[in-house]
Amino acid sequence: MKIISWSLFIFLLLSVMILDVHARGQWVPFQKDGKWGYRNKQGAVIIKPKFILAQDFSSEGIAAVIDDTGWGYINRRGIVIIRPFLFDNGPDPFQEGLARFIADGKIGFFDRTGKIVIKPRFDFSAPFREGFSAFCTECRKNMVGEYGFWEGGKWGYINRKGEITIAAKFESAKDFENGKAQVKLNGKWIYINNKGITIMGKKKNNPIGSARMEKDGTIVLQLRAESPGRQVGDTLFRYPPDHRQY
Repeated sequence: MKIISWSLFIFLLLSVMILDVHARGQWVPFQKDGKWGYRNKQGAVIIKPKFILAQDFSSEGIAAVIDDTGWGYINRRGIVIIRPFLFDNGPDPFQEGLARFIADGKIGFFDRTGKIVIKPRFDFSAPFREGFSAFCTECRKNMVGEYGFWEGGKWGYINRKGEITIAAKFESAKDFENGKAQVKLNGKWIYINNKGITIMGKKKNNPIGSARMEKDGTIVLQLRAESPGRQVGDTLFRYPPDHRQY
């Protein structure tokens, strides 16, 4: 009889824990007196309004907010745990489970829980594609209007562990697509494979980015442009089904 009672107790305890996690996952932002905070589905205030802007909590337990310093990700105690790299006037989107952040002028990567996966040590590093991120050393950022461009220096690739898999020896580098990437070497564009081996020269018609559709029908366009002066720019467009330009 004691064994049955103990099993029932464990079952009820786990059920309460699961329901509690589910309830916390439904925290929603609300606004009061010009500031944003969070409350649960019953309306109880969980985090007092103190942010300029607040987004929904993820299932992993972090949320993007804006405070007096700028964009940041908070945990469920309302504490900023990381400052994301800014992309297209917002926090860098997660690609292949990682997003960029910046510290002391260097770029690193963190996962969806806010944990730092790759320490910040790169002057610039692009979002991951097919397990690789193009990075540069001694490159510099220039602004054209509201968009930033990184130019100069040497470019190479890292993997999702932050290991340099292709040495920084190129004048410019683009994302991997279908197992190959375009890089510029000695003033000429060539294709390399994921081992860094040259496989072909540049084609006449080069892709300007990629497009994908999410489960809810949202169209996502990731575009990249490069000028003859080796300036590289990235931008992201999202078109949900109710968008006027959908």
